[in-house]
Amino acid sequence: MSATVISHPPFDQNDRKYTCLCYQLHIRTGSRVVAVLLNVFTAVNILFSFTRTSTVAMYTLMTSAFAVVVFGSLLYGVYKEKRLYLIPYLIFQIISIGITTVVLVAFIIAIALNSKVVFDLAGDLGNIDIHLPQKQLDAALATFTVLFILALCISGLLQAYFFEVIYSFYGFLRDRECSFNFNFEATPTTQIPDTAFGLGCAVPPPY
Repeated sequence: MSATVISHPPFDQNDRKYTCLCYQLHIRTGSRVVAVLLNVFTAVNILFSFTRTSTVAMYTLMTSAFAVVVFGSLLYGVYKEKRLYLIPYLIFQIISIGITTVVLVAFIIAIALNSKVVFDLAGDLGNIDIHLPQKQLDAALATFTVLFILALCISGLLQAYFFEVIYSFYGFLRDRECSFNFNFEATPTTQIPDTAFGLGCAVPPPY
């Protein structure tokens, strides 16, 4: 009986699909850059929060405590190339993108309704004195509104791109593992040679 040979494309880590930044960086390097940037951003965000109100500082510390665990796991998984450690970040990033979208929509609705939320955010995040003369206050609020919307849009786009990079690296590790497992399973086993005492794998006849 002839054995059926299953063809499987060899794994090529230099394939163009394992690149990012318009094919300029390998996905391994790109994922490491993303992991480092996220951890640096978390540290900067914590330091920046101390220059704002106590409400912002408390909120930032609470969210950063969770982010440190997720981004720390990402950093370990990227450098040790263990894809299971990337999963917490992928889940976290999906939730984060959803929250960013909701905040953007809610902020636009608050502007349309002339809600007090805009004044509160301007005071907490923008450090704007709401007791300024009306003309100066309107100009400051307009500037804050434009910058806040731009910041949310840029943040959402960066989060989506970072997610794509890490997910591509996850796929890179998965393809490499699958290729290794296939090659391991496809390796023929060594059979016991026939000897003078009979066939190597023969079953003894019944008596």
